[in-house]
Amino acid sequence: MTSAMLRRSRGFARFSGTPVEVLTFDARDDYPQIEADLRSDGRLSPELTVRNLWDDLTRMAAPASAAGANRSALDGFDPLPPGGRTSVRLSARGAVLQVDRRRDDGTLAVSDRRDVNDPGKPGGRSIVLCDAEGEPVLGFPRANALYSWWLDTVIDGEESFLLVDSKTAAGVVAGYRSPSATRVHILHNSHLAGESRPWGRVRSSRRQTLTRLEDFDAVVVLSERQRADIELLLGRTSGLEVVPNAAPLPDSPPTSPRDPALGVVLASLDDRKRIGDAVRAIAAARAAGSPVRLDVYGDGPRRGELESLATELGVAEHVRFRGYQPDAVESFGTASFLLLTSRAEGFPLVLAEGMSRGCIPISYDIPYGPADIIDDGRSGFLVPPGDIAALAARIADVASGGAERMRPDAVAAAARFSDEAVTARWGEVLTRAKERHDRPAPDFRVEVKRTRVRRSRSSLAATVDFSLRGVHVPPADVTPAVALHGPRSIELRATGSVRRTLRHGTWRAEIRFPAEAASWLPEDVALEAEFELRIGGAVRRTPLGGGNS
Repeated sequence: MTSAMLRRSRGFARFSGTPVEVLTFDARDDYPQIEADLRSDGRLSPELTVRNLWDDLTRMAAPASAAGANRSALDGFDPLPPGGRTSVRLSARGAVLQVDRRRDDGTLAVSDRRDVNDPGKPGGRSIVLCDAEGEPVLGFPRANALYSWWLDTVIDGEESFLLVDSKTAAGVVAGYRSPSATRVHILHNSHLAGESRPWGRVRSSRRQTLTRLEDFDAVVVLSERQRADIELLLGRTSGLEVVPNAAPLPDSPPTSPRDPALGVVLASLDDRKRIGDAVRAIAAARAAGSPVRLDVYGDGPRRGELESLATELGVAEHVRFRGYQPDAVESFGTASFLLLTSRAEGFPLVLAEGMSRGCIPISYDIPYGPADIIDDGRSGFLVPPGDIAALAARIADVASGGAERMRPDAVAAAARFSDEAVTARWGEVLTRAKERHDRPAPDFRVEVKRTRVRRSRSSLAATVDFSLRGVHVPPADVTPAVALHGPRSIELRATGSVRRTLRHGTWRAEIRFPAEAASWLPEDVALEAEFELRIGGAVRRTPLGGGNS
């Protein structure tokens, strides 16, 4: 995720001359070394700067007042004894209870105490900023209040785009409001828990963002298939965009000799990548008479088991585990094919990296990414997930020379993920996000009068009668939605249309869920329902209860 963010930022600086600041929120003493390492290997180019909240607090003077500050937060001020630049206090179970940060001269700059309610147990917050002598000046009772104040100081009224890759920071930015800041969140992985799609439970770590998509000016996913799946499960929204990550592509395909029987895997050796399937497929292809071999680049907790599996299957001499190598991507220039056997991905750039070098991809058709990168049968192959026999058959076909015609198409397909192409796409997305950010946000009130839900084995629909006060708009400018929230990360949402009824001041929203939703939604769980109404740049949400159902 960090590499993708830095590559995107370099593209902004290179192709549009846009200055980029990388903002970080955590208290660490090793940022200077991290920054030095990133600059030495070129990932952090001279046009990019890194700015850390805690470092800023040690350099700036604490203001006398700030939005979100509260004098009551000063009551929790109880600094730790001096002990280096950053001091940390932990609970008996290892939870962080306090973080203090000092200036170069040893004076206290900020004290973040997280056990105000009951000392020794997480609960209650007191974040205190100190003056140049280390005396408390300003206190925040919530972390988000401090973050919002800091973002205001960073932006300083200048038109800005906040692009958030971290799902943790997304919660901060979702609640941040500034007329100068257009807010965009990027999802790097599947939104679903498990391998089934499109109907499935939302990952708990993604639940906050996906149930509040309209809180951002844009939410970006990496593939068209994922956008379609999100809209099917959670309703259509204009702010859901698609931009793939850019891949480090060569200027031209390598011309060195290629071994037709050699395949490559670049992956961490863990459960999610299920490299065991690649080993079994090589064994099956060899058992059928193919001379295929496989080089596996990467390391991880399953390496020992995988080496034992290769021995057990009699292919230890033909499946070589080469460990982590920084230049492993160059192996795509001499290998014939590459394998991807993951359970799930956000957007596997390794496919584009291999294809740009003329290596034919053979990938499980998993969520998400492979189907957006590979045109099955033309620029590579998609195989049903877990189908080792089909994987082995495709491997043998490529090794026999039956897919040589695909190499030019693979190279051409990979060009869509160049830095220049992806940066241009970002320009279009950010333009639309800025337009959404600038939409008027009228102040209106919604009162739900009556709710009716109709459900059968093949259909699910809701009708909501409501009054609308404070705004006069035509029905076409009003977008209603009903969201259903359940235990174990059950989320379902659908949008609909509205019309005025004959009764004065009453509107009616009609929302129909996709037909498959009725059969997928469990009948034996209690669900909470929420009515959502969007007009322009404003959203109102109202819990639904009572009425007829």
